[in-house]
Amino acid sequence: MIARLLSAVLILVAGGSLSLVMAQENKSSFIDWLITDDVLQETMQPRHHMRLMAESFPQKTIDTTIDVISYDLVLDWYSALLTPKAQRPERKANGRMTAVVRSRVNDLAQIDFDAVSLIIDSITSGGTSVVFTKNVRSISMTLPSPLQRGQDVELVIHYAITRDDRAIFFYSKSDAATENSPYASAYTISEPEDSRRWYPCNDQPDDKALFSVQVRVPKGFTVVSNGVRTDSVLVGDTASIQTWKHDVPMPTYLFAVSASEYILYPQVYTRTDNSSVPISNYHFDVDQDGPFYNATRALQNIPLMFEAFEERFGLYPFQTYGHVTVSPFQYGGMEHQTMSTINRRWLAGDVEGGYAHELAHHWFGDQVTCATWADIWLNEGGASWGEAVYQEHRSGFTGYMQVLWEKRARYMLTGLNEPPVYNIPIGILFNEATTYNKSSWIYHMMRRNVGDAIFFPAIRGYLAKYNIGSAQTYQLLDHMKEAAPNPLVAWDTFFDQWLVKAGHPVLEVIVSTTTRPTPFVYRVTIAQTQEHEGVPDAFVVPVHLRFIGFGEVLDTTVIVRERSVTMEFAVGFDADEVLVDPDNDILCVKGETLVGVDEQVQSDSWCGILGPHPITAGSPLRIYLDETSKASVEVRSITGSLVASASVSSGVSLLDTSSLAPGSYAVSIISGTRVYHRTVIITAQ
Repeated sequence: MIARLLSAVLILVAGGSLSLVMAQENKSSFIDWLITDDVLQETMQPRHHMRLMAESFPQKTIDTTIDVISYDLVLDWYSALLTPKAQRPERKANGRMTAVVRSRVNDLAQIDFDAVSLIIDSITSGGTSVVFTKNVRSISMTLPSPLQRGQDVELVIHYAITRDDRAIFFYSKSDAATENSPYASAYTISEPEDSRRWYPCNDQPDDKALFSVQVRVPKGFTVVSNGVRTDSVLVGDTASIQTWKHDVPMPTYLFAVSASEYILYPQVYTRTDNSSVPISNYHFDVDQDGPFYNATRALQNIPLMFEAFEERFGLYPFQTYGHVTVSPFQYGGMEHQTMSTINRRWLAGDVEGGYAHELAHHWFGDQVTCATWADIWLNEGGASWGEAVYQEHRSGFTGYMQVLWEKRARYMLTGLNEPPVYNIPIGILFNEATTYNKSSWIYHMMRRNVGDAIFFPAIRGYLAKYNIGSAQTYQLLDHMKEAAPNPLVAWDTFFDQWLVKAGHPVLEVIVSTTTRPTPFVYRVTIAQTQEHEGVPDAFVVPVHLRFIGFGEVLDTTVIVRERSVTMEFAVGFDADEVLVDPDNDILCVKGETLVGVDEQVQSDSWCGILGPHPITAGSPLRIYLDETSKASVEVRSITGSLVASASVSSGVSLLDTSSLAPGSYAVSIISGTRVYHRTVIITAQ
């Protein structure tokens, strides 16, 4: 027999083109595969090296002393917009902030707000002066009388902004000209903790409040903020006062204000039931249909993005949406609730993924907000994965995977050297490799862990459960355990290895051929070779194998739990090629397959499970026994519970699986002293 080259797909990390090999269905063979390696003959409980396995997913303690109900701001930006930066006094702009605060404890005598680089002129409550102290980070306010649990207090704070180079930015016309921007402008950007630099607040992502803002600006300027504009009044011949209000609570970092000489470009997303979402886009007049900046072209697919996300994530959770363009701007975009701030550069029309990212945030980040900054991956991973979801809607699964491949390639440049996704230090909170790229793959692998029929209802349930609230990672974990209880890899293990631990698997594969003519047995060894501090010795991953030869294809999936596992596959045809993870479902590095030639493989083939794998829910399990055998069959869930059993005799027997939910099961075939173990995966129809 002439040895054939059996190779795994080699991921191209840098450069080159990538293509998706779609799974081929309805292929069968004489015997699917046999497991003879002892390390696979274990229960379905996932395992890590004990040194690396978390006992339970971490959770952060959140300060629940107060709950801010509302912020109402009055801002005067008139002088700052007309005065060049070099000529502005220490007090860049004046403001008044009225906050309604509810006590969550009894006998609350003091309230602390975050406040940085602000001059605090006075604080009152009900017309009475409030005693306060100020340090570089906060203000402490002594209440006129202590609050009991559930009681509210209104605080009015008069203050001034002293810095306009972080969190809040003012550009006069001459300032703007030096930055190649056509008009004077002002804007704010606060994530993660910079709201405190332009108004006093409880600057925590879990504390959501209602917002309104009233801004005085020069005549001809348009103010843009969250929600809807409720009023615009001219003040003499030189100024106007414009008011915006948002009736859905949001955290401080999602509140923003911008002002410039904008025009309005309206769009609308119309659903099949004729309900609609108005989309208000604010940008410079020269950018509407310009040769380079062209809003008409750049924004044309925003309604299609709504369609994609509503199909997968549920109804858009707000009444309005829009974009406000700012320049100069050191970022790409920011998902301010109902009004995303975007870089003028995006109007060139070549960053559609950026628009999809910010809109996806309105589910992952705005509808449900990370409760702590340790959980930022929930926001950024969801929005980054959302870019792929949009492309799937637009151009199919190939487009979806193309987006993820690009993110994978960027992650892999530094992957094993990056910190864990969960609880990333705030100084590197927006680490592209982990917070964005790896996190997008975590959502993708969650999807593959249970299949679309289970995953998308589960993720919609999570968004509904914490609607207009916040969540920590452990709460998503608990929800997935409840909504999708039969994953291929147990959720506790999945979240631990991909979030608490660092890195990714590095797989090496050895395939040995055999001279036995039937049933064409192939021995496959999968070894994990990753070595780095904080990286699991062995990830628990479902590995898809595809055998190809002479017009035949056999797909099978195995759960790899150990550093090295060896399995035998009775394929039923002479395979030319073996592909490992051909659809690239695992965030991993794969080496080329090493090939053994004409190796005599001895295999105990007294029994087996026939047909393609995984099997579809409701399809029978086809069990093969040789002519002399009788056996009992036991099927156990991932928790070890017996969920099905039967007695079988020689030949092929069918075991009904209609009562089994999609998921991963341990099947044991027992005949006297002989025991055969097999992991079987059932997928939704």
